[in-house]
Amino acid sequence: MLRPCRVICVALSVFGFLAFSFTRPTENIPSLTQPASSGIFTADVGSSILEKGLPPAGNSDEVRNSTLGFERVFVINIPERYDKLDAFSLASSLTGFSHDVIEGIKGATVVNKTLPSLDNLPKKERSRNNIVGCWRAHLNFAQKIVRERIQTAIVFEDDSDWDVSFKDQLADFASGTRYISGTTTTPRSPYGDDWDLLWLGHCSTQQHPADERRFVIENDDTVPPMAHRVNFNKVPKLNELGYDNSTRIVFRANNGVCLYSYALSYRGAQKVLWWQNNVPKFEPIDIGIGYQCRDDSNFKCIAVFPQLVDSHKSAGRASRDSDIATYDPRHVREKGYTQNIVRSTRLNIDNLMQGGGSAKVEDQWSDLPQLTMPRRTRFE
Repeated sequence: MLRPCRVICVALSVFGFLAFSFTRPTENIPSLTQPASSGIFTADVGSSILEKGLPPAGNSDEVRNSTLGFERVFVINIPERYDKLDAFSLASSLTGFSHDVIEGIKGATVVNKTLPSLDNLPKKERSRNNIVGCWRAHLNFAQKIVRERIQTAIVFEDDSDWDVSFKDQLADFASGTRYISGTTTTPRSPYGDDWDLLWLGHCSTQQHPADERRFVIENDDTVPPMAHRVNFNKVPKLNELGYDNSTRIVFRANNGVCLYSYALSYRGAQKVLWWQNNVPKFEPIDIGIGYQCRDDSNFKCIAVFPQLVDSHKSAGRASRDSDIATYDPRHVREKGYTQNIVRSTRLNIDNLMQGGGSAKVEDQWSDLPQLTMPRRTRFE
């Protein structure tokens, strides 16, 4: 399957990965205006958040609606992979959100004259097609937002997974995005109105050096322990920043890899279409968007770490994971898994279907810490 960035864009990231690790920003990005206030508040998991000293919440409860507080929800799926769309549809229905489909693109149908540059394009046809198909599918997502004048939209890969308490997580994330985006008046969106990209699902991200603010979520039992965090490149070193292993942070992003899930505003989609179609060197789309977050001072990217969305590997034949990578046909996965997600929705589907509102939810790991303090959020 020409998936939007796990097998394609993680495999394709080989071409941009070293540059991501060692290339420095090409321009000095001006510091953002820093709010003068700071504050702290507590909330039990699943309860309404009591704002104290934060920007106006406005319609913050909309993160729990059928579009997760965005105007639209999309999933990228190549048409012949009905199984992927079946699984995603089931997981999203049990979480309580709907979605529309952006068709995945076969790279062989994208001719070279439509690409911004042939520099850095893989020479092998298969690799080229994988990268280009992924790139074009994501630009079609941005194009749809612009063509239909959608104000905000979130997109997922069709093998994405999230915690069973995803909407509770989004409530905290939305408080963080309103803070980082500098919301000072009642916003139209629960996520605030001054952002371009929200990066919820990634495999690497860093904080922007021009903006040191953080929204901190403490005593969060959906944060994976250090031993179970898997990322492909640099991430914030939370322990070195003084946070414990049950802390999640929201911040302005400087870079990133993997596009398991992200949201664009209308203006953000415009910027993505312009930037990615005018780069001097072709990059895999996740690398390209990461560079745009880093190098374009007018492109406001906000990320969360640890991530809220990751890629699921299902039980059964590993060859079903992708139509691109080569697998030993004898390799059968006895149990499915999702990196970085404590209570995987995919792994709890049977429990959620049978248990209704009182479903018994299973953790992925047995060595989770027992938290005794209520979840607490603060901003720095």
